[in-house]
Amino acid sequence: MKFWRKVMNKITKPAEQKKLDKWKRRYEAAKIAYSDDIASMKEYEALYSGTRAVKGNPNSTKQPTKVAINVRNIIYELIESQVDSSIPMPKVIPIHAEDEELAKNIEAMLQNEIRLLHFNELNDKQERIVPVQGGDFFHVEWDNTKGFHCTVGGLSVSSRHPRYVIPQPGVTDIEEMDYIFVLVPQTKAFVKAKYNIDVSDATNDEIEVREDHKNEQDELVTVIQCYYRNSKGSVGRFVWCEDYVLEDYEDYQSRRLMRCTQCGRVKIADECECGSKKFKETTEEYEELTQDLKLYGTNMTVNAVNYEQMQAEINGELQFDEGGAPVMVEKEVRTKIPYYKPDCIPIILRRNVSRNNKLLGFSDVSVISDQQDAIKKLGTKIQEKLLKGGSVLMLPRTTKIETTDEELKIVRVNNAAEAALVEAKNLQADCTMDRLMLETNYDWAKSALGITDAYQGKYDSSATSGTAKQYSINQAAGRLESKRVMKNTAYAKLYEMMFKHLLAYADQPIPLSSKNANGEYEYAHFDRYKFLKQDAAGEFYWNDEFIFETDPTSTIMMNREAMWNQIDLKYQAGAFGPIGDDRTLLTFWTFMEQNDYPNSSQMKKIFAERVQQAEQLAQQQALKQAMMAQGGGNIEMPQM
Repeated sequence: MKFWRKVMNKITKPAEQKKLDKWKRRYEAAKIAYSDDIASMKEYEALYSGTRAVKGNPNSTKQPTKVAINVRNIIYELIESQVDSSIPMPKVIPIHAEDEELAKNIEAMLQNEIRLLHFNELNDKQERIVPVQGGDFFHVEWDNTKGFHCTVGGLSVSSRHPRYVIPQPGVTDIEEMDYIFVLVPQTKAFVKAKYNIDVSDATNDEIEVREDHKNEQDELVTVIQCYYRNSKGSVGRFVWCEDYVLEDYEDYQSRRLMRCTQCGRVKIADECECGSKKFKETTEEYEELTQDLKLYGTNMTVNAVNYEQMQAEINGELQFDEGGAPVMVEKEVRTKIPYYKPDCIPIILRRNVSRNNKLLGFSDVSVISDQQDAIKKLGTKIQEKLLKGGSVLMLPRTTKIETTDEELKIVRVNNAAEAALVEAKNLQADCTMDRLMLETNYDWAKSALGITDAYQGKYDSSATSGTAKQYSINQAAGRLESKRVMKNTAYAKLYEMMFKHLLAYADQPIPLSSKNANGEYEYAHFDRYKFLKQDAAGEFYWNDEFIFETDPTSTIMMNREAMWNQIDLKYQAGAFGPIGDDRTLLTFWTFMEQNDYPNSSQMKKIFAERVQQAEQLAQQQALKQAMMAQGGGNIEMPQM
C-alpha cells in the first residue's frame, strides 16, 4: 500500500515529466561544474571551525600521519575582528522632482521592514559566511501567509549559503543567467502544507544538505527551486523534490487568480454566485479597480466604473430596431490597470572581495590558510618540546633516592665526594625560534588581510600617540573599504528588490511608523497605488524610477552610544546655543530623544514647560510695558 501511494504521488503528465527530466539534467551538470567551489567551501568552513588536520609538504607525496594538538585559530580571530554589526540603511533618491515625498515614503517603509524581518540576525550570520566563503546570497520572496491583521501577505528575506545556490555554469552575473538553482531544506510536513503534495516517502538525496542535517534525516527533504528566464524574458520557477513536481510556473511573478469555470468571476467563496463550485487558476495581466482612485500628485480621478454605449446583443446576435438601426444600450465597463511585475531573479549576491571571472569573491580563509597551517604545526611542535622535556637527576651507582610523595627527597651519601656527584640536569629544548616563526606567520596573515593591532584594539608599539593610533586604524579601515563597498552595494540591490515586490503584490496599504524632527512618532501607510501614473497617451504605468543607495552615515546612526557622545560634544561646543539656556537644553534633549536616550522624553517635557513659562512671562511683561506706555500708572497683571 505504501509503495502504491508513493507511485501515485509521483505520477506526472508526460509534458511535466519531460520538463522535470530537463531541469534535473541541467541541475546535475551545474552541480558538477560547481563541485570544486563546494569542496573549497567545506575546507574553509573546517578551518574557520578550528580543524586539527594539517597539510602535507606540497613537494612530497608523503601525507602527515598525525594531527595538531594545539590550534591557535587565527582565521576565527581575524574574521571576528572584521565583524560589522551595523546594517546599511536605505537611501532612496528620486529622479523626478515630484517624487520626493514618495522617496521618503519608500525609505520609511524599508526601515520598518528591516525591523520586522530582524535584519540584525541576518546580517550577523552573513558577517561570518561572507569572509569565510567569499560571498553569500539574499533570497527575496512574497509570503501570502504573512502580513498584519488588515493586510494579506508580506516580504520574506532569507540568507542562502553559497553551497545551497548552484549557478549556471560559466556565468558570473546573476542578472545574466538563464537559470539558477536554490536548495532549501524543509520538513516533509511543511512541504505538504505549502504545496499540498505528500512527500512523506521521499528521501533526502542531496549530499550537501544531508551532511549539514545529520540528526534530522527522516524529517527533512531538499526542495530544489529553479528560477529561469522564459521565452518572453520574464522569470519562471520550477520546484521539485526527489521525483515530486511541487510547482511549475512559466511566468512566476505574474498575478494569478482563481476564477469560476462557468462565469469567470473571481473566487471569493467555495461556491460562486452562479452556483458553480469549479474554479481554475488563471494568469492575470490587468486588475479591475473596485473603487475610484485619485492619482497621486494630480487632481485627476480614475473612475472604477465607466458607462459606454454599445449595441445590444442577445444570445450572441446583435439587435436592430424596426427601421434597421442598431439598438444601443448603456453597459458598465470597469477600468483596468496593468499589474506590476518585478521581472528579476530574486537572488542577490553579497561578495567579499571581487575577483575576475568568478561568481563568488575572494575568501579570507583561502588567503591565510598557509599561515594557519604553519601556526598549527609550530604550536604543536612547541608544546611537544615543552612537555617532553624535563629534569634528569644524576647519582653515583651505589647511591639510591627514596621515591615517596614527600616534597623533600632524601639522598644518603657516605662522604662529600659522593654528594658532589649528585646533580640535576635540565633538558628543556629551545623554543625561541619556533615562537618567532609562529608570530611571524601571524603577522603575515594580518598583513594579508590589512588588519593591524590598533584595529583589533590591542597594544600597538608603533603608535606613539593617540593621533598615530587613529591613523593606524584608519589605514586598516582603508584596506577593508572594498568589503564595505560590496556590502553596501548588495544591500542597495536588496532594498530595490524589496520595493519592487511590494509594488507588485501589496494590495492593501501597509502601516508604518517613523520619527520626525521632534523625536515624535509619525504614522503613515505605504500604498502602492500612489505609484500609479498615466502617460500622455492615456496608458497607465507604475512609477519605479528611483535610485536605491545606502546611507553612509548609517553606521554611526545605528550606534546609539556614539550618537549620544557626538550630541554631547556638539552641545559643549555651543552648536545648539548658549550652554545652560533652557532653549538650548530643549534642543539638546530633543536630539537625545530621537536617538532613544533613557528618560530623554521626560527631560524634554520639563524644559519644554520651562520654555513655555518663560515665553508667557515675557509676553505679560511686554503687555504690561505697552499698557503703561499708553495710559501710565501702575497696572496689576494677573498672576500666572
